[in-house]
Order: sequence, then C-alpha cells, then structure tokens
Amino acid sequence: MPRRKRTAGSSSDGTEDSDFSADLEHTEVSDSAHRRSSTRLTRASLRLSQSSQASVFSSGRRVTRSQQGSTNTTAKRYPLRQSRSSGSDTEANGETFSDLKQGADRDETPPRTPTGNAPSSESDLEVSSPSNDLEDERLAKELSLKEAAAHDLSHRPKRRRFHESYNFNMKCPTPGCNSLGHLTGRHERHFSISGCPLYHNLSADECKAPSDRQLRYKEKVTELRRKRNSGLNKEQKDTYMEHRQSHGPSREPLLENITSDYDLELFRKAQARASDDLEKLRLAGQVSEGSNMIKTIVFGRYELDTWYHSPYPEEYARLGRLYMCEFCLKYMKSQTILRRHMAKCVWKHPPGDEIYRKGNISVFEVDGKKNKIYCQNLCLLAKLFLDHKTLYYDVEPFLFYVMTEADNTGCHLVGYFSKEKNSFLNYNVSCILTMPQYMRQGYGKMLIDFSYLLSKVEEKVGSPERPLSDLGLISYRSYWKEVLLRYLNNFQGKEISIKEISQETAVNPVDIVSTLQSLQMLKYWKGKHLVLKRQDLIDDWKAKETKRGNGKTIDPTALKWTPPKGT
Repeated sequence: MPRRKRTAGSSSDGTEDSDFSADLEHTEVSDSAHRRSSTRLTRASLRLSQSSQASVFSSGRRVTRSQQGSTNTTAKRYPLRQSRSSGSDTEANGETFSDLKQGADRDETPPRTPTGNAPSSESDLEVSSPSNDLEDERLAKELSLKEAAAHDLSHRPKRRRFHESYNFNMKCPTPGCNSLGHLTGRHERHFSISGCPLYHNLSADECKAPSDRQLRYKEKVTELRRKRNSGLNKEQKDTYMEHRQSHGPSREPLLENITSDYDLELFRKAQARASDDLEKLRLAGQVSEGSNMIKTIVFGRYELDTWYHSPYPEEYARLGRLYMCEFCLKYMKSQTILRRHMAKCVWKHPPGDEIYRKGNISVFEVDGKKNKIYCQNLCLLAKLFLDHKTLYYDVEPFLFYVMTEADNTGCHLVGYFSKEKNSFLNYNVSCILTMPQYMRQGYGKMLIDFSYLLSKVEEKVGSPERPLSDLGLISYRSYWKEVLLRYLNNFQGKEISIKEISQETAVNPVDIVSTLQSLQMLKYWKGKHLVLKRQDLIDDWKAKETKRGNGKTIDPTALKWTPPKGT
C-alpha cells in the first residue's frame, strides 16, 4: 500500500494534531501506570517517576516541532537499543501519519526486535514500554529500601529494661508473698527470701527508698528542729505550773517552748484535723454527743483513761465514766451500784484453774466455753486499750491465761493473753494485754515468756498472731532480742543452726531471722549465711540484766500444767 507523504507546515489533513494527540495518549498511559504504582513506592521512587513524566512531555513536544520544520523525508529506524544517555536529537524527522498511528496502536503491546530488545528511540523507551516502567519501579524499590535500611533500626534486637529481664515464672518462696517489691527498695520484684519484705515483717512501700523530695524535706525539718530552745527557764516553768494549778485538767497545758515550733505546728494541725473528722462523723449520725465515748473507767483503786472505743451496750457507752469490779469484771453505771456490788461479790480471783504461782504472781487458765461471761467482759475491757482487737463475744474457741498480783484483798488483774484451743498455724498468742497501771514494769515480757513456756511444754514452735499492736510489736521484739543474746552468750560452739535455736527457745525461725537482721548479726558471705556474735550487744544485755535483777521472770518449775486435749 503506497504511503502518503506529508509536507511541512500543512495541517489540513490533521497529521500534526493526530501526532500530538498520540503523544498525549502515550503520556496518559504512562501517568496512569505511575499512579497505580505510586501507592506502593517510597518517596524516592516517587521523585524518580515524576522526573520521567517531565521527560516524556518534553520529548513529545520536540518530535512535533521537528516534524513542522522538516522536509519530505522518511523516519529513521534503529535495530539496536540505544543507551538512555543519548539525546532526543536522534529521533526520526518527517514520520508519516500511518507510522505514528501504528506506534500509538503498538503502545499497549510493544513488539520486540530479533535481538529481544525494545524499540530503539528514547521517546519510545519513555512512553510506550510497560516493561521499562516495571524495571523503573523495581530500581526505585531497591533504592528506597536501601535508603530506609540506612536509617531503620527495627532489625536490631530491642533492648529490654531491667524489670523485663526477669523470669516471671519464678516466685518468692515466702508463703503469701506476690514477689513484688524488694528489701533494698531499688527493684520492682524479688525471688528470694533475702529480698522479701514480707519475710522481714515489712511491706513493699516501707522498703521503698526515699525520693529526692523527701530527702530535701527531711533536711529542712532537721534544720528547723535544731532551732528549738535548749529548755525552759525558771520563769517559764513557774508560769506553766501556775496555769496548771489554776485550771487543772479543764484546760490544755501550755505547749510553747516544750518542742520546736515546727513540731508544735504539726501538733496543732493534727488537732484541728481530728476535730474536723469528729464533726463530720457527728453530722453523718455515726457518733452522737456522748455516744460510744467512754472517757475513763474506775477499776479497783485506779481511775484509767481509755484509749480506744469498745462496743459496750449503748446505755453504758453513753456514760463518760464506767465502774468495774476488778475481780468479776462486771461493769456498772455509778459508784453506788459498784459499792453495793462489792459488798456482795464473793470473787477474789479469776475463775478457772491456777496453773502457775511464784511469790505473789499467779496465772489462771480460764476456758471461754465454761466461763463465757467473764471472758466476754475481759475482751470488752481489753478493747479499751487495744486498737486491732476484733474478738468480743465469740470466746468459746479460746483459752484465756490471766496473770494476777495477790495481796490481802485478793488477786488483782495484771494482764492476760488468749490462745486458740486448736491453732492450725501454731499461734501461741491471739491477743495479749498488760493493764496500763502495770505497764513498763516487766509484766509484758513475763506474759510473753509464759506463752513460750507453754509452747515448750507442748513441744511446739510458737509465734504471735498478726497483726500486732504497736506496743505488742515493741514488746515482742525486745523479748526476741533478749532470748537470742542469752542463747549466744551461753553458746560455745563454732557452728550455729537457726533450727536448733528455734527448738530450744520455741521461737519461730522467721522471728529469729528477722531479729538477727534487725541487730545486724546476720550476714551473707560467699554463698553462706553467717551469724555474727556481737560482743558489744551481749555486754550491754548483761549490764541491763544485772541492773534489773531477777524479780520479774518466769520460773518453769512453778508451772503445774498439762496441755489440754481437743476440747
């Protein structure tokens, strides 16, 4: 079929418009291909594809202008693929309309040369070859991956924090411990007894190291307390005594210059806060005026101020003062009723069996099932001076050991401790109390020593039931300290065993270890626990024992008791 030649500058046959429209078709095809691939490419490949689009538009325009200024010549064809660096000046001039039309038709499926290469002109390479677009995408992907890998650290192993390196399958061997906290306060978890706060009778919060803010506040408080005066002068003492004599207990004593201004301000704030809390309770109807507020009790020849609330019947709890018989512990409303009762009361000692007597000190064993009223009254009385006591009326499962001091009028109540008849945890004390008029005289340690003496007779290892009151904890720690120092003073061997100490003293091993640690006598060295025999502590204990004498001690030979069988 003969080809028609196109003259330069003629546009009547539409060759120029069709040529430019063919180039735009190629450009639109390339744009759509690039838009589909841009969603999967990185920023670097996007810039590369945009630059290729610009080159396509420029090459298309150059081909059209060359056709307008050219003579009647045929298009040049190149059988081999040229390099991409050659310019567009090598393009054919004067290409016929049919050839351009065929090139536009070949855009979808470009033919291959016998060598297997794509068409040779650069305009064809940029516009009409989908295989080259795929190659550009592949190169752009490789380039983007290399750039991303240079800045991406995700392939590196993540550095774990300190607490993430723990093996959380491990658990602390202490019963009831959740492995949280550490004795040093520097770690979030622990997995051994040496770092267990519960094992050392502490909580995780108590072991936490103080923050910088707390340390700064402590330094500030210490500096404020240094500014206090050394003491009261004679004029101030006379003023205080005059105020006390003129007003008596109806007014608060003068508190200035007794302590630092900082501590006095804290005390005033605490008073105001307690008063505000009490007002809120009254407004809520939980406390009425004079209700459940027994201020004092008349007990024998003593008048005692109460410390805590006790659930006495409402008609007695409304009274500001309660009168009690010190032998049968019956409570009354007035002095007249108490006088009439004392004239009729035949009790001169607690009910039950007297199991210990040495001098004027006696201990009676009272069964809560046999003497229920007496034991209930004893628990109500004890609650006036104990904060953590919750047992009042269910007294049948307990035995009460009441210590008394005898004179010509009878056996006066000194203190007592209660004990479960069948304790699964081998508690040898459930509740212990020394009456306020006998405190700080050695009777508390006598009660504790007597409870451990009963455990020795039963051939058991005992421990007090938790939680202990503040005064109870102080008394027990002091007792455990004396027991350990006495044992170490008499011990002559080179190797010591916690189990042997426990069997000889009937003290629980946990209490022994906590006491040794508080005395800084237990060390961990080269994989072994060592007990240090501190001679300075032993010498101090000897000096106190010599000064105290042997008046307030329990004599095991004076005990006449056999362990009760399951009752």
